[in-house]
Amino acid sequence: MNLTLCLTHACGLACTYCYAGAKRHAAMTRETAEQAIRFALTHSDGKFQLGFFGGEPLLEWDLLRHATDFARREAGERELVLTVTTNGIHLSPDRARWLADNGFFLGISIDGNRAMHDATRRFANGESSFDACVRGLDTTLAATEDFEVITVVDPANVMHTADGVRFLSEEKGVRRVSLNPNFYIEWDEEARAGLSAAYEAVGEYLIETYRRGRPLVMNVLDSKIITAVKEGYTCSDRCSFGGEEIAVAASGRIYPCERLVGDDTNDAMCLGDVVNGFDKQKRMAILLKRGNHDEDCAACALRSRCMNWCGCINYTTTGAIDSVSGLLCFHEQLAIRIGDHVAEVLFAERNPHFLTRFYREDVFVAAT
Repeated sequence: MNLTLCLTHACGLACTYCYAGAKRHAAMTRETAEQAIRFALTHSDGKFQLGFFGGEPLLEWDLLRHATDFARREAGERELVLTVTTNGIHLSPDRARWLADNGFFLGISIDGNRAMHDATRRFANGESSFDACVRGLDTTLAATEDFEVITVVDPANVMHTADGVRFLSEEKGVRRVSLNPNFYIEWDEEARAGLSAAYEAVGEYLIETYRRGRPLVMNVLDSKIITAVKEGYTCSDRCSFGGEEIAVAASGRIYPCERLVGDDTNDAMCLGDVVNGFDKQKRMAILLKRGNHDEDCAACALRSRCMNWCGCINYTTTGAIDSVSGLLCFHEQLAIRIGDHVAEVLFAERNPHFLTRFYREDVFVAAT
């Protein structure tokens, strides 16, 4: 079971693309966190993954620590995987060390370089948050290697994407970058052209990092290279939207994904709560809708390599779990094209770092 606890609706930032709803001081109680963990463990037979999300989860630091200790005791002999997604502003050296000592994998949200970041990711008062977020990144770099930088690509910052990736890699020493396009906004023809140019530039830079012998892990392209090697996504690559994956809001209400918690007012996607359990009828209806039922997708040669199965993106962009938006279709075709170009160049050069990463025995472990 993969459980995400949305510890609070509060956050000091006002990112233009935020899908977490209006910011307010509403935090999860210890009792709710414990109930959520116990509930998830009763529906888990093997590995248990516990993630912390928000708002900004580090605003509830004491609760995060309590929930971690509680989960470790309750999980017993089961494998426990711990993650946290944070803007890093409240990440002190002591906190970073505690997270590292407890085996956390960190997702640090920073949108590339200053120009890219400040276009979309400022404090609530409008001031730049770049320096504060970079301090959090530096604190992370000093404490652990088990982290990735999460960078959201938006029409307002897309022109800075390649420079942002280069900044993170070369000036900060980051080795793992997750580019997450903002699928929840309209990308007009000009913005899509900008995204194409950005991905082409990022692809060329990725080739450059392999040639230097310090390859950058880049989710959006690595995943497409892997799908070429193993001929598509497998069931284990896909999120288990509402099945083996759930998110719990601060109130204790259950959702199929943390991206759908928002203001915690979406009754249509609420699966129940941690006190009364699942609404079994509603949950089953959602589980049966998972996947993709678009006729155009069924006939597409790229279907097996496309994230057309992502329930949260589909629902947020089209209103239907099983229907794909034109933007996702455009993005996936673009990512596949650039990923294939990167792979063709590096394979032709017999780049040893590329061959080791994608053609070793455990190649089928997907990049995230």
